[in-house]
Amino acid sequence: GYPYFGYTLSCVIVLFLLMTPVLTMRILAEEKNRIYREYLQTMRPSDLSEDTRYTLQTLRKRGYLLAIGSSSKNTRQILTQLGLEHFFDAVADGTQITRSKPDPEVFLLAASLLGISPEQAIVIEDAESGVQAAEAGHFRVIGIRSKENDPNSDITIKKLSDLTEIL
Repeated sequence: GYPYFGYTLSCVIVLFLLMTPVLTMRILAEEKNRIYREYLQTMRPSDLSEDTRYTLQTLRKRGYLLAIGSSSKNTRQILTQLGLEHFFDAVADGTQITRSKPDPEVFLLAASLLGISPEQAIVIEDAESGVQAAEAGHFRVIGIRSKENDPNSDITIKKLSDLTEIL
């Protein structure tokens, strides 16, 4: 073949074909993120469920320290769009961590930002990977589940406002 940046043309074509799925996935991921960021711009405080608003207000009035532990890099924008930025004493998110759930890094960071140990904290989670992360970090876990009991959670609730009855 013909030399092309030190490679023969047939070798370059093979490299391109091997790289195409990776490039396609990157392009699709970037487009998905662009669409998601546009959607985030449309979020308003009225989009927050009354159940969530009531729970946060009640826990705040009772003096609980509240933190967010999310792998998302859009956490702060979401909190701002929903008018929740002032409810939380600490935000640990995907911009500050290198490992996602089920690694406990984000929860350990949130506890550290609050100045407490994992044993002093309770993680509220609705995803299995989050429950696993909390367990790995030695946190107590309250799972939000549709089924009655989640064997991996210390306590299982059906909706967020159930917290106001147990905390």
